[in-house]
Amino acid sequence: MATDTETDTDAFDEISLTNQVVLLGVAELQRRGETPAQTHVLRRVCRTQLEGVNVGVIGTLTEADVMRSLYRLEDEGFVEEIETEGTSPTGKGRPAYALDVAPEIVEEGVADELLESTD
Repeated sequence: MATDTETDTDAFDEISLTNQVVLLGVAELQRRGETPAQTHVLRRVCRTQLEGVNVGVIGTLTEADVMRSLYRLEDEGFVEEIETEGTSPTGKGRPAYALDVAPEIVEEGVADELLESTD
């Protein structure tokens, strides 16, 4: 686990709202025991999460957006890429990701508007 990120929620101020949404998606899947997760699964979870909050600045997340966010989050020590057995239809490996910090740290650090439900 990335100990710097675990104790310093200020690190979340450095990542965009889009990256925070993706991080919340990974955290949700980790809580469910569904990590490591691939980008298409994360995209679906992130879209579902965005339906429940009032954050108009993010818009629609594409799979490319999720992938870029995962690269950035990995560089920052929030997630880690896990090697998987499966390959894509083109024969390339399918990267999958898991949290490299505790899910509770993610919830404490992300922007409050991402956690507030519009229901």
